Amino acid sequence: MKTYIVDTYAWIAYFEGNKKFLSEIEQNILETPSIVLAELSKVLLVKKFDGKKMAEILDYVTESSIILELGKEQAISAGQISAGEGLSLVDGIIYSYAAKDRQLLTGDKHFEKKPNANYIAAIR
Repeated sequence: MKTYIVDTYAWIAYFEGNKKFLSEIEQNILETPSIVLAELSKVLLVKKFDGKKMAEILDYVTESSIILELGKEQAISAGQISAGEGLSLVDGIIYSYAAKDRQLLTGDKHFEKKPNANYIAAIR
C-alpha cells in the first residue's frame, strides 16, 4: 500500500469516474493538503454542483484522507519550491508535501516529469 498526496486534479478525475485514478485512490493511504479543499470547492461551484452533492464530495475527501494543514515551516518550504520549480503558489504548496515515500497523485501536465510525483495521463 502506498501513501499519496492527492491534488485537486486527481480528486476531480476520481469523482468523474476515471478508472486510473479510481484504483489508486481506493487502494492506498491518502493525504490531502487543506488548500486542495479550497480548490475543489471552487471547481465544484464553477461546475454548478448543488450544495448537497458538493457537501457529499467534500465529506468523502475529508473522511477518506488525512487533511494536511499548512503551518509556518511548510509555508516557507512551499514558497521556495514554487519559486525554484516554476510552479504557481498553490501548486507549490501542494507539491511541498510530496516526498519519496509520499508521492503526489496528479494528472496535471506540469508535474509529469517531477520527482516524487505519480503523474497519470487522463483519459477524457
